[in-house]
Order: sequence, then structure tokens, then C-alpha cells
Amino acid sequence: MRRSITWAVVTVVLAMGPAAYGAVQVKYDLDSSSIVGANPLPGTPEYTWWYGCSPTAGGMMVGYWDGKPGYENLFEGDASYWWGNASPPITGTRSMVAGTAHIVAGIENGAYGDWHNSPSYPAHESNPDSLADFMRTVDGGTESPWIAKGLEDYVEWDNPATATNESGPGPGLYFDALVELRDIAFYGGSFDYNDFKAEIDADRPVLLTVTTNFYGYSLLHNVVGYGYKDNMFTLSWPDGTSPPPVVTVGGIAVMDTWDNGTAGSEWVGPYPGYATIYPSIDSDGVEWWPFLEFREWSFFEYSDWMVYQGITMDIAIVPEPASIVVWSLLGALGVLAGWHRRRRAA
Repeated sequence: MRRSITWAVVTVVLAMGPAAYGAVQVKYDLDSSSIVGANPLPGTPEYTWWYGCSPTAGGMMVGYWDGKPGYENLFEGDASYWWGNASPPITGTRSMVAGTAHIVAGIENGAYGDWHNSPSYPAHESNPDSLADFMRTVDGGTESPWIAKGLEDYVEWDNPATATNESGPGPGLYFDALVELRDIAFYGGSFDYNDFKAEIDADRPVLLTVTTNFYGYSLLHNVVGYGYKDNMFTLSWPDGTSPPPVVTVGGIAVMDTWDNGTAGSEWVGPYPGYATIYPSIDSDGVEWWPFLEFREWSFFEYSDWMVYQGITMDIAIVPEPASIVVWSLLGALGVLAGWHRRRRAA
């Protein structure tokens, strides 16, 4: 079984036999000359799972922004790749995802789970210093509302242990993170494939919450989507009807934190007569998944991921409130001085 699950929720599932579904049709479009849409966003770092898929995916989002001109202060050091000590004291980008205190506090308080000595957020809630703390990650799992909130809080936080002010690019300015948790449109939300494409076109990767059915349980996982190709996968989409519709969907470039670039996931299968769709790895090593909105528990494998939510993030550089007051006062004094000079001249 996989190592990391964002959150597990017991779900009542109506089991339907394979006879209810038609054979899967598979088509890959990997010719780079036929790409319709955006290429994968350059500068998206590849991080490996570290004490939770949510903080790991969040770290890649921060790392991407840290590589943009004007945003280099988001992390003190090089956030473009995965590095740092793997045992206390934790350093590098590992410390951004889950730092020493988060891990040690969890071990000391007896946290456990599928991962040896997994940390527990409540043991370190008074002094958060990593994404795993700000997201309130417990035993490697993170509740959806805290993913967006923690990502926002981390971007706007200044680590007092560093010489760099990570809350802003310079004196009088700070980073204002605009993070939004959006449910998929199929269930009345405001996020779908076109919204994902719009974010990529605006040079913003998206933290995607994906879900699957695992033996009667719903499993949620977080990945980073950073590119798309239109009309990439054609497959039979189980939706409760017989036969199910055959649909052509777009592909998404994914950093999945578990098996980056290894095609470790699959869709439908492995029943006799059923084709199994695997992620496609292109010549540049980019992993592509079909963009499937979650509709119901239709697939049978624990790696048949469907998009459940999209977490979008934009970061604005704005004046600090205190600076706004000072600048406003200076502006008012300038206006008053000008008025006074004009009065004297008259």
C-alpha cells in the first residue's frame, strides 16, 4: 500500500461489478508538436514526500513562487530542488515542509501511523515554523480547510530564526497570499478543467486534491498540477450508466510527491477484457494524468485518482499597513505644504 494519505474518510460505497462497465478505450497524444494549451510551467520544483503529501505539495508551490523575480525571500536558501538533512536538525527545503520541532515533538508525544514516528501537530502548535505546522498536519494527514489556510499563513510569516524577512521582498512591503480552496464544478463548486487551464496560463501552478476508492474508503491525496494538454486521454468514464460514456479529457502535468515520473498510478482495470490506463511519461520526464472530475466511486483501484478540489494561489506584493499610514501622512503633509505655499504666493 502507498505510504502517504492526506486524509481518510469512511464512505459507504455501492459496489458495482465490472459487467456494468464497457471496455476502456485508450489514446495518448505525446507528440509535443500537437500540444494544445500550455507547456508545463518551468521552475516548478520536484519535492519528495516528507511527513505529509499536503505540506510537501505546498512546499513545491512555495518553491515555484520563490523562483520568480521579486519573490526570492519566500524561503531563505535555494527552493528550486529538494535538499537538506533528513534527520534532526532538519535543514533545507525539508525544513520548509516539516522542520525539526514538528518531527521531534511528534515523536516525543507518541504519534504513530503508517510511517514510523510520524509527527503530530498539536505537540507543536504554539510555535509553528514549517508548512506541516501551519497546515496542522497530524500523523501525516491534513484536513482540507487547513491546507489553504496553512499555505497562506506560511507565505505571510517571517521566520525569526533566519536573517531574511520571509514575509516580504523588502522594507515597507510584504507578501499577501491569495489562496482559495475551490470544489469541483460537478458538485456545484467553481473549479473545473477550464479553471485549471486558466491558472496555468496565468503562470500559477495549482495544488490539486485528488480522491479515489480504496476497498470502501475514500482516500484523499494532494499533488501539484503545473501544465496541461487538451484532448490527451480517451477513456470510458464510469458514471453509473450502462454502458458508460466514452469521453476525451485533457491531461495534467503532475508532481505527485510519491512516485514522480514513475507512472505509479493507473485508471480502471485490472479486470479481464479491460484496458488499464497508466500515466504517460513524456520525453522530458513529465508525468501526465487524465483530468477527471470526481463524480462517484466508480473506479476500483486505489490509484485511480479523480480531481476533488483545486487550491489556487496568487501572491501580491503590497505595502505593509504601517507603511501605508506613514506614506498617507507624508502625502497629506505634502498636499498641505503645497497649499500653504500657494496661499503665501497669493
